[in-house]
Amino acid sequence: MPLTAEQFAPVWERYRYNFMRYLTAISRHAERRAMERLLERGHPRLAMNFAAPLSLLAARPLRLTELADALGASKQLCLQSLKPIEQAGYIRREPDPQDKRARLVTLTDSGQQLIQHAFEEMQAIQDDYEARIGPERVKALGECLRGAAQAMQVPGEGLRRDRGLPVPARLSPLSRNLQERLMTLTASQGHNLQYSFAQVLSAIDLNGTPVAALAQLNGVTTQAISRIAGELESQGYIERSTSGSDRRARHIFFTPRGLELIRDSVTSVQRLGAELSESLGKKGLLEMEALARQLYEALALESGLLKPFAPARDCKLFKGDAATAAPRRPSSQAMLLFLAEQIDADLLQRTNDLITLRENPSCSSRDVNALKDTLSAGQQKQLRHLLSRLSGDE
Repeated sequence: MPLTAEQFAPVWERYRYNFMRYLTAISRHAERRAMERLLERGHPRLAMNFAAPLSLLAARPLRLTELADALGASKQLCLQSLKPIEQAGYIRREPDPQDKRARLVTLTDSGQQLIQHAFEEMQAIQDDYEARIGPERVKALGECLRGAAQAMQVPGEGLRRDRGLPVPARLSPLSRNLQERLMTLTASQGHNLQYSFAQVLSAIDLNGTPVAALAQLNGVTTQAISRIAGELESQGYIERSTSGSDRRARHIFFTPRGLELIRDSVTSVQRLGAELSESLGKKGLLEMEALARQLYEALALESGLLKPFAPARDCKLFKGDAATAAPRRPSSQAMLLFLAEQIDADLLQRTNDLITLRENPSCSSRDVNALKDTLSAGQQKQLRHLLSRLSGDE
């Protein structure tokens, strides 16, 4: 059901400020920062999806079935995800001394060094957190995250019981798990989205956001953002065009369906919060949200990205507002004149704001039938399809 500006204003504020936004932004920031430092320290061929299996193997070698269970994946999918890690030289498979028929997945010397350096970088990031909001708040946030991970049954949490685990290392798997749960809840409302869509959708302002700004925010190329935007545009959530204030750069804007997605995602976040409250308690959830927001704001993540709802500026986005009522369907006469102009502009006569045909067109039935014979069935179907689109019937 289409939204009005009055209905959407409070939804937009809940979309701008919620625990999922804070946790996701903090996690992505930490992952990118750690990845950059690890590359600088001589660990090539890294990818974000290496983190989950490597963090589990840091505890001890695991059989493939154990690792798959810990990751919440099938054995086949787990094996596929391990191939690039093995090719990069960070893991190997060797016989299990307890059962010669089985094989263990274990870290190589390079993998052990990578884990050590990753821990050091995560600890350095935590030190930065403590400098910004204080050690006690960071410690309290870590306890909240540990409780949330247990409540959500994050895959492999049993292997991450160390209370000394840095907050960024604790947050990363929890954030992925929460995002997957949020996608499931949103899908139940008719939105089948991919995990990668979030980096675009979560950063689009109501007044539009430049493609280049989204690329910079996520540390990827504009081509990568454009690919995601293309998929979202094909599903009707966004549209790409130039901004009224900047004709040089392409911007991404929400469509009415995109606004409905925002409303439904806010509902899904509220449902996810209710699920967490069952284990953490309402007070525990509020504490986690408050601490995460303090860190989010101290790091200046997404600062100024999503502006507050401004009725004078944003009301034009909504159907039903007096200033922006949906356009009427064109009349048959208007379509006839439009088609005539495409054929030969000289067929039209313009007088002030009035457009008419210079003379009433007529031709023999033989000529009309000849045209039917000239156009194939497929071409006639395409013509009818174009006319239907023009009239707004589809």
